[in-house]
Amino acid sequence: MNAADLHPASISLRKGRIHRIHAGLGRRVEALEGCLWITIDNDLRDIFIGAGQGFTIDRDGDTLISAVADSSLVVLEPVAWKRAA
Repeated sequence: MNAADLHPASISLRKGRIHRIHAGLGRRVEALEGCLWITIDNDLRDIFIGAGQGFTIDRDGDTLISAVADSSLVVLEPVAWKRAA
């Protein structure tokens, strides 16, 4: 994937700002710049991703994405695909 293609659809977060995703199971968060802290309701993990890294939301519930530094990110929808018959 060419990350430059994602910038027009990116979300900018200043340090300390939060982006909430409701019911995000299966969505993928890709960090384009900066550093992000991801936490999911009822999940004890603290997930940190930096530029060029991503995380697929693997639980239901609200997901909070917090900018540890000025950052930009994209949230990708899950891709439905069919197996060949």
